[in-house]
Amino acid sequence: MWNTCLMYYQAVLLAGYLYAHIISRRLSHRSQLVVHGALVLLSLATLPVSLPRGWIPPESGLVIPWLLVMLTVAIGPCFLTLSATAPLLQHWFGELHSERSTNPYVLYAASNTGSFLGLVAFPLVLEPRASLAGERIGWSVGFVFVAGLAMACGAVARRKLPAADGQQLDSSNSAIDSRPVTARDRLRWLALAFVPSSLLLGVTTYLSTDVASAPLLWIVPLAIYLLTFVFVFSGRGSASQGAAVRLMQAAFASVLVVVLFWDPTLDLRWAYPLHIGVFAFTALLLHGELAAARPSPRHLTEYYLWLAFGGALGGAFNALLAPVIFRSIAEYELIAIVACFLRPSRSLRSSQLGVRVGIGVLSLVPAAILAAVVWKRLSDAQLGPLSGQWIASIVAAVIALSLSRNALRFGVSLAAIALVGLRSNNRNTDVLFADRSFFGAYKVERWSRTNVLMHGTTIHGAQYFDPTRRLEPIMYYHRAGPVGDVFTALDVRLQGAWIASVGLGAGSLLGYARAGQHWSVFEIDPLVERIARDTNYFTFVRDAAAQPRIVLGDARLNLAREPSGSYELLILDAFSSDAIPVHLMTREAFAAYERVLSGDGVLLVHISNRHLDLQPVIASAAADAGLVAYIDEHDVDEDRENAELDYSADWIALARHAEALGTLTANSNWRRMTADPHRRVWTDDYSNILGVIRW
Repeated sequence: MWNTCLMYYQAVLLAGYLYAHIISRRLSHRSQLVVHGALVLLSLATLPVSLPRGWIPPESGLVIPWLLVMLTVAIGPCFLTLSATAPLLQHWFGELHSERSTNPYVLYAASNTGSFLGLVAFPLVLEPRASLAGERIGWSVGFVFVAGLAMACGAVARRKLPAADGQQLDSSNSAIDSRPVTARDRLRWLALAFVPSSLLLGVTTYLSTDVASAPLLWIVPLAIYLLTFVFVFSGRGSASQGAAVRLMQAAFASVLVVVLFWDPTLDLRWAYPLHIGVFAFTALLLHGELAAARPSPRHLTEYYLWLAFGGALGGAFNALLAPVIFRSIAEYELIAIVACFLRPSRSLRSSQLGVRVGIGVLSLVPAAILAAVVWKRLSDAQLGPLSGQWIASIVAAVIALSLSRNALRFGVSLAAIALVGLRSNNRNTDVLFADRSFFGAYKVERWSRTNVLMHGTTIHGAQYFDPTRRLEPIMYYHRAGPVGDVFTALDVRLQGAWIASVGLGAGSLLGYARAGQHWSVFEIDPLVERIARDTNYFTFVRDAAAQPRIVLGDARLNLAREPSGSYELLILDAFSSDAIPVHLMTREAFAAYERVLSGDGVLLVHISNRHLDLQPVIASAAADAGLVAYIDEHDVDEDRENAELDYSADWIALARHAEALGTLTANSNWRRMTADPHRRVWTDDYSNILGVIRW
């Protein structure tokens, strides 16, 4: 979803830059104001911004086209107007030919500073305090204000233009080359914009899938991406590219590949800042090259057009092409290697303080992490069978560093290291299946006794090889855990009952199905259904005592079509991943659950999560809906986890009255929950992820 929205952002940005380029080249200043004023009026007619009513996501896997059309209808005209603002204002400013307007590119640093502040302010300031309706109105008012200011700037420029006619730009006061733009320049701009854009989406997907689905993690790479533009466009000269910087960049890339070579499952505390540091330096370096290659102001709009074209291609490559041609997040490693070929092979004098400071700070991150990892490994004497691999990777890194003065040789050496490292890592993992969809990247791995479905680093179910135990629920669904307690407590009432589950995974919950029951399973991802039905990996769906009805699409929308009071038990298992669907935990969602439950029906919610404490959210929603809630924080020691595959898990059981929970209320493992009266209930109009993070 995030990658698709970023791709849309980059595509409309390209459209806005193209519009600005055309009208600035073809029309007089007066005509530019008239045309842009008409676009502003068209945008005002679409306010306030909102999602179109009645638009329902498709039940098939073709979500991306639907999402792009929906975004176009909802925000297209307004964002097209905004995207054209930066190049138009810089063009008008540069036309003044005054001493202050010789470098209009500094305004690009200002606009990216605003983008950065907006990106950070939303989760930290706006979302915890404002409703969606308030945000929508506030943004619309802000849009009118900004559009008005832009038109005023155009009018001011028009009044000053006659006085500037005939004046020539003094080249001695300009640090910007005024030579003609060549095809080579355009291709270079395109490449230098494409790689950081693709790397932004690649590192975001890699970190949120293969490292951890930590909340709001995807905002950090975009914030860094914007800051690099601020650094490189805020000064007058080229990016800092001296010999020491080249060596540091080589060390960063080597650290990235070598650490992946050593330990692809590096702990989040080390892996996250390491990958972010490498991405930040690479984006800063390539954007510095892009800033250094900017043309004279008379070519400004064309320059931004190619910059936006490269960014849009990078977004399209990751969002559209990579999921089709790669089964894993291979685009991240690929583009990281490509970036090495684009680094400069020459020494330039540094004339940009911001870039030098940024590089100096960023250089400390990977170096410190690498030192900590090596020290920990050596102090714990954990080299073991990897000692030969360690030695080989260190030798390879030294060779790569020795070639770092030449971009081509350095890139080839790192590509070779990456290929060997990835092959070595894959050799140690028994992966039976790997594929990806709009909703994520999945693997089926063969462990010692089980097949396990993995979504990134999160387990989504497992099944024993042993035919006598194949229908035995394990891990988070173990009979000795909370789920087993609920089915035991409701045993008689569930005979011949209708039961619903949100989230299919490997189908583990179907191990509780009995003959005569009627099961409905709501699953959003068609790929998950395909995996669960493939008997080469899992047989819960095929062998369940009650054959399930699997309903594809968003669970909340599909539950709205179910008959009222039809289910005796509704299991909400969409929370087992570390990335949670907020719209399934709001006041309106709980009203939908109550509607489909019988009078004594039970709602069972899975809230196990490494990064978020969802207890207060569910407790507040329960109190708001008038439901009683009991929780079992099932804690298992490592020995039992390994021997019985009984995993620690947190589950909450809710009902209209305590008697509906049967013997569960007398079970010492379960305790009644109370809500904080001061905590705001989540609704479709309000949520606060920041308030439930396990800091």
